[in-house]
Amino acid sequence: MGYPKPVVKAFISLWPVTRLAKRLSARTPFRQLSRLLANEKIMRVTFVPVAEDIQSPQSTALPKQAIAMLIEESSHRFLHDDCICRNHEGCTRYPRELGCIFLGEAAAHLHPSLGHRASVEECLAHLEKASRAGLTGMVGQIWFDATSLGVLRHFRDFLVVCFCCDCCCLVRTDMRQAGPAVKGSISRLQSVRVRVTEACAGCGTCERTCFVGAVALRDGRAHIDEGQCKGCGRCSQVCPNHAIQVTFDREDELLRELLRRAGAAIGPHRAEERAAGIPCVHEEDERRTGAGGSGG
Repeated sequence: MGYPKPVVKAFISLWPVTRLAKRLSARTPFRQLSRLLANEKIMRVTFVPVAEDIQSPQSTALPKQAIAMLIEESSHRFLHDDCICRNHEGCTRYPRELGCIFLGEAAAHLHPSLGHRASVEECLAHLEKASRAGLTGMVGQIWFDATSLGVLRHFRDFLVVCFCCDCCCLVRTDMRQAGPAVKGSISRLQSVRVRVTEACAGCGTCERTCFVGAVALRDGRAHIDEGQCKGCGRCSQVCPNHAIQVTFDREDELLRELLRRAGAAIGPHRAEERAAGIPCVHEEDERRTGAGGSGG
């Protein structure tokens, strides 16, 4: 069984140290150490643009569908009573009661003082609430989380689905000052595209908001560094001119990509199986076209 709430709170009191570590990771003496601490074996994070107010010509239901698939396929589900980050920081901008969803075998070992085992339906309803609240989805395996919760021995089968805000999130805060190794522990979904349209007025809101500093103003217009962007969609949410759009290269590829990255929740073999079973969009189009042709 994992740690009870008082022990978890004691670990959380160390969070200021993690913020300091991010800032130090950019300095030469600490860069090598940061590579070890940000190794993908102990920290892998991916942001998923699930907020309803993201500007997209496509439906933002697609990223939610990808997370929903993880929830449905997971062996165990545990709903934390509140958001650890927002509670610790005393957040007043976003709901503190929208906590993390823990998935995988490790979720079965979390202490009941932290929350409760949850059904698929309850977790999906929780996902919808987070989307309506404008929170950013994050899926990952984080060593510090597993350690503080007392389930480190189950780390291989540990997956957390967080709903993050810029002001409190342990991962997002102070990331601009972090070194390349720490920033590199956040893997972008390659099938997500973030594009600045002609409606950009160069107000700089997106530049100030981007948590990794991937946006710059040039010639009175925002420019996004594709190599630095993490695809979270937050810049699209805050743009007052709705000038930044989030799109997805191919629906089937987004689902496959997230499944493969998050295989810990459902087992790597099942993740590959499930990913392979997602129909290819192009194959589906060809089948429909063929069926239409034969009917004519």
